[in-house]
Amino acid sequence: MTYASIMVSVDLAGGARGRTRIAAHLADAFDGRTIGVAAQSPDHVAAPVGPMGASSLLPGLSRQAVLDGLDRAHDLFREAVGSRSRVSWRSAPEPGLAYLTSQARAADLIVVGQGNGSEATGCIHPLDPASVVLAAGRPILVVPPGIDHLEARRVMVAWKDTREARRAVSDALPILRLAKRVDIVSVMGADQTYGVADVAAYLSTHGIHATSSEHRSEGTGDADTLLYLASEHASDLIVMGAYGHGRVREMVLGGVTRDVLRQSPTCSLLSH
Repeated sequence: MTYASIMVSVDLAGGARGRTRIAAHLADAFDGRTIGVAAQSPDHVAAPVGPMGASSLLPGLSRQAVLDGLDRAHDLFREAVGSRSRVSWRSAPEPGLAYLTSQARAADLIVVGQGNGSEATGCIHPLDPASVVLAAGRPILVVPPGIDHLEARRVMVAWKDTREARRAVSDALPILRLAKRVDIVSVMGADQTYGVADVAAYLSTHGIHATSSEHRSEGTGDADTLLYLASEHASDLIVMGAYGHGRVREMVLGGVTRDVLRQSPTCSLLSH
């Protein structure tokens, strides 16, 4: 297994250039191609009209403004990938999430930002990474703003014995083979066990040496513990399963996926 095709979501937010460079660098490492994708649909806003204050839908973002924004995104992509030849571009004046997930059929890995819409500097808006990981059917590499380089030399696998975590470990195998150090960590409550030794043994069958450790949850949230451990291990990538309890439950009650997506200063590779 390898990443022969890496797709990157390009918007007009501050982190788009950095994540595009990361996608292109990873594609080089796997002798693959880089696909840039951007999409945004014209939208409308509700404005009060008439003596009773009834609302009417008025154009909020014209088709021409969207097309101009897509051209700017394409220029950004071309500048970020430089002189590489194995690159291609796809864009459309369509809803961003739906377009990206339809194009995901052409990719082994999708690179997106953390989804902070306040950082947008134009009409092509960042996508919500949680929505992408749930809809795309591909592993998602989430790149925080300010990061434009990823060696993935020290990788931390956040393990919990769930379908999503097993999928994430399998999806991450190409990157794990490149890493100089792989740490499998599990944060557990009392009387729980998640089989981290089995995960290390599984990785060894793929020629990947990994250490494993179990940590008890003691008052702090699991996400805080994982981010602390990532800092302690000097990890530059976190691998984890996403939304094992379902996104709605995590949005209402809180959850590890949501908190890591919001707070992690480190790149994360997630699978669902």
